[in-house]
Amino acid sequence: MASMPHKKTWDEDVADLFHDSESEMTPLKEDNPRLYKFWDLNQKYLFLVENTLVADVKTSNSPEQLIAMLPNKSLDTAQKPIFMGPQNKKSCLSCVKSGNGQYQIELKEKDIMDLYRDPKNAKAFTFYSKSAGNAATCSFESAEFPGWFLSTSSEAKKPIGLSQEGGPQNILFYFERKL
Repeated sequence: MASMPHKKTWDEDVADLFHDSESEMTPLKEDNPRLYKFWDLNQKYLFLVENTLVADVKTSNSPEQLIAMLPNKSLDTAQKPIFMGPQNKKSCLSCVKSGNGQYQIELKEKDIMDLYRDPKNAKAFTFYSKSAGNAATCSFESAEFPGWFLSTSSEAKKPIGLSQEGGPQNILFYFERKL
């Protein structure tokens, strides 16, 4: 009887991403970031709606939204710093401080490949990723604002944001690697 292939933990998968991007044998293709599907603990998936990433319940006619990911090698690789952005868009997630002092997520026009090739001064676009809670979930901490994590609201159709641990927002995500 054939055994099921081992589903990698987030930490194992991200370690592969950093390893693959350093390997001379299998360099990351210039136009080929890793693609993932993410959903929160309430089964809300990330969708792009008018240039904003929102978390919503998936329906049978929901388009699949994949998130492109590449490593940021200019920061401490032990913390697994990554860039993230919607697949096939020239934009990436960025952590910004709003006019009223709130930390928030914005999709900024920036090609993920440009960030990958020249990661200097890209801290606002960087998240430290790690397994969280258990091997099946992960979290993304802002490199720009330590202690603040990518999060989803408990309500559907709300934009993703930044929250601290222990708040009402979800900061844990399930993942499925697509490419």
